[in-house]
Amino acid sequence: MFSEFIRMRYVLLFFLSVTIPLAGCDDTTEESHDSQLDAAHVKSREAPVSSESELSSSTAIGDELDIESARVADVSAQGQRYGEHQEKQTSKDTTPNGLINKVARQGQGWPKWRGPQGNNHSDEKGLIKRFPDGGPKIVWRQELGSGFSGLSIAEDHLYTLFGRGGREYVACFNADTGAEKWKIDLDEDFSQGRSFGPRATPCVDGNRVYAAGASGEFCCLNTQDGKEIWSFNLYEKFGMPTHEEGLSCSPLIDGQKVLMATGNSAFAFDKSNGKLIWRSLQEKMNHSTPAIAKLDGKQQMIVLTAGNLVGLNPEDGKEHWRFPQRGVNCVTPVVGPGNQVFTGAAYGFGCQLVKVANDSPSQVYKNSALSTHHATAMLYQRHLYGFHDRPGIFKCVEFATGDEKWVSRSPGKGKLIIADEQLIIVSEHGELILAKPTPEGYHQTAKAKVVSGTCFTAPSLVKGKLYVRSDNEMVCIDLKK
Repeated sequence: MFSEFIRMRYVLLFFLSVTIPLAGCDDTTEESHDSQLDAAHVKSREAPVSSESELSSSTAIGDELDIESARVADVSAQGQRYGEHQEKQTSKDTTPNGLINKVARQGQGWPKWRGPQGNNHSDEKGLIKRFPDGGPKIVWRQELGSGFSGLSIAEDHLYTLFGRGGREYVACFNADTGAEKWKIDLDEDFSQGRSFGPRATPCVDGNRVYAAGASGEFCCLNTQDGKEIWSFNLYEKFGMPTHEEGLSCSPLIDGQKVLMATGNSAFAFDKSNGKLIWRSLQEKMNHSTPAIAKLDGKQQMIVLTAGNLVGLNPEDGKEHWRFPQRGVNCVTPVVGPGNQVFTGAAYGFGCQLVKVANDSPSQVYKNSALSTHHATAMLYQRHLYGFHDRPGIFKCVEFATGDEKWVSRSPGKGKLIIADEQLIIVSEHGELILAKPTPEGYHQTAKAKVVSGTCFTAPSLVKGKLYVRSDNEMVCIDLKK
């Protein structure tokens, strides 16, 4: 009996010696890995600045970048190696669609494109349904600059991109006061075609923020001071043609990967050092940011290219399925019940619903009921709410059938989110509108002008405060009762 006790004691001591050092392996491994970054993949940049007079242009990308790592032939091998590494890691943080992501640990926040759940829905309650006399309460107002980059918020800080004086900047602000904390000179303003300023929304993940400019400059910065961790130009590094209107795709975090789709490819990079994990597709991209969701029983990166709707395995970039959609595709695919994906496009395409079963897609319907231009439709209680075509007629359409329920010209064209059982709309003319999400008809409950300029950016909602931007300013509005 005593010998058995001794044996069990040694087993227990061995178990503790193995498991205790792993308690903080996620953070310590990442930090030690960061300290050994391959200099060939990191471009130097001027230190963050606080005044415009001190701004200096970015250092040009070096010839030392490893182009060979981008070859499509390496997709399977790199994906397999990365998948083996991922199997050794565990995480309990998952969003409702199964996405493993440290962003979910941010608490109340809006840390990325289309919010914490990737669908422009907020779980916040206790919001006002009507505005007081004189309009909603403005907490602060801040001059910004050109562009339509979203406002990403985490740990009481706000991150966005804007253009000013022929340059593009990534900037951090205090979300409570609007005071600028830091900004860095990312790149010169996109000038090869029509210039609108930067459009991609930053993605915050722990103490890092990932951002992409219209000319393809892609970087990872420290959230506290804006210092560069890694950066490169996507178009230059991978020898891709620049889109005639610049880069619009927002970076997305999936576990240890940061995902992008631009130029002529979809990509996964190691978020800690920017090294390529896989490259896939090799076909023209337009302006769409992919969706990451569980579909057909599998986690997928759902990409809307210039000609197809495609489901990829985010671990290795391998293609699960594809279905044609040739058009000016700007919106994010909307994943709904029944393993179905809704997409739309203006300029004559219309909209369609695609069902995926056993990696085989089929069209449920195609019609012209909701030809979404650059505002992704919102799915709420099995109905879609969105802006139809370029004039921006607001519509409600049944998700499963594509049947139009009602039409309204009242809001004009804009962007929207859903919170506390109401539609929160920002029109392109800077009007904030509250309305009831019901298939019975358009019921507007409040409307007020809140920003000047042109608004092509969906608002962000955190702790009862709504953050709205235009192409020249941003504003924080208190929506708490």
